[in-house]
Amino acid sequence: MKFLAVIPLLFLSACGFQPLYEAGGSSTAMQAHLASVEVGPIADRLGQVMRNRLVSRLNAGARAEYRLDVVLEQTSETYGIRPDTAATQEQLTLVANMRLVSLSDGEPVLEQSFRARTSFDLVLSDFATVSQREDSAQRLALDLAERIHRRVALHFAQDAADEGVEVDEG
Repeated sequence: MKFLAVIPLLFLSACGFQPLYEAGGSSTAMQAHLASVEVGPIADRLGQVMRNRLVSRLNAGARAEYRLDVVLEQTSETYGIRPDTAATQEQLTLVANMRLVSLSDGEPVLEQSFRARTSFDLVLSDFATVSQREDSAQRLALDLAERIHRRVALHFAQDAADEGVEVDEG
């Protein structure tokens, strides 16, 4: 039975698949690259939540070589209109536009936009609705922070792989 579990791993290694992180956690080189990223301030309370998560995930060090700038845009749309014109649900969308900038030359090395969306029921209690909205927005911000962290880690992993490749010019 254990042999059957190993077969898919053989196919993955044959196709050139390499894990982003090593078995014991992040590799030392990956941690060094991620620690060299300084996270810039992000506006509003959601931005503060996202920035705190990014700083803890990146383990930002004292010597920054890159700056991560993120701009958040939040929109909401109500739908499910009842006959008395009251909405029954709200859809919340959070867009994070991120830019990783090299501090040595000020040039962006990575730019990408991430989008997350959720919906929740609108209830008669205003307090419950506000609590749901804030909780949903915070969960979206944390989800986007994790996705940004993975994208930055992938960028550094691809750079390391590109640097390790020797080109035969003969």
